[in-house]
Amino acid sequence: MRNSGSLSLSLTTSEPLSNYSEQVRQEFEEHLASALAAEAQDIVPLLERGASGGKRLRPVLCRLVSDALAGDAHLAFECGIALELIHSGALIHDDWIDGDVFRRDAPALWQELGPRTAVLVADLMIATGLMHGTISEATSQSLARCGRDLSQGAIADFTDHANYTEAVYLKRIKRKTAALYATAAELGALVSPRTDLAPLLYHYGECVGIIYQLADDFVDLLNSLLTGTPVGDLSLGIPTLPLTRLERLPGYQPWVQAFLEERDSGPLIANGKVGDAQQVCEELLKPWQERAQGYLQELPDTPYRELLETVPGAFADELLRADIT
Repeated sequence: MRNSGSLSLSLTTSEPLSNYSEQVRQEFEEHLASALAAEAQDIVPLLERGASGGKRLRPVLCRLVSDALAGDAHLAFECGIALELIHSGALIHDDWIDGDVFRRDAPALWQELGPRTAVLVADLMIATGLMHGTISEATSQSLARCGRDLSQGAIADFTDHANYTEAVYLKRIKRKTAALYATAAELGALVSPRTDLAPLLYHYGECVGIIYQLADDFVDLLNSLLTGTPVGDLSLGIPTLPLTRLERLPGYQPWVQAFLEERDSGPLIANGKVGDAQQVCEELLKPWQERAQGYLQELPDTPYRELLETVPGAFADELLRADIT
């Protein structure tokens, strides 16, 4: 393995946010466990297994936005359940389609239960999640739009290769990943007295999700460089912005083109430098962090708003710390 050197990026970390997140995660896990236990006993183990694990970032974000706007904590957690069940159900579908055999340090559900049962469990989770999110017409519409975006993003993962551009990539990750964070922030506003701020919070959450996906794609690139073996999207031949933006650096154009045209990551992995990948990632994240801050200007000036200001960098930093080889 190559020497990783310093892998820290210029991301915001926050001890107050960390403390808040830990407390909210504990409360959410109790709320989720209670909600799932109330379901029909024959499906409780399936729902519990499908929803286990994960960083619970979306429920934390939903609750934080709600707290920042003096919203209803219980309803924010109900929306958090909806988000987690929909997200987890979509991941079960993805694992079967992609042939991934592990998820969250455990065998993928289709490996454990078989494809047919796993897909049906995923459908059950998504439907159950939608039921928890039917708080109002607005929350129902928000979740329905999110589900459509997730599906479109998953399709685009395998249909956009031939016409890849940076704009195409951003459109795809807005649907594939950012939709969940955008919806989490929007739902936090929709269960508060300040429903008028829901559109702004949606765009704020979208920025959070874009930053998170850029960091996730950077992790695939970085781990590929560190191990000398294609990892994640590189192994699947899926172009990502942290990889293709390297083309702007001296010497990288033929290696990036080899990946885009032939899905050959070998030259890039053999010759690419960790420091260059870090530089590119820093440049990609900065404008989205600044844009996220702009969407918070109309929120009340409270400690919760201060926590929201640190969320984009802190969520990405948590991903980097957890997933770098």
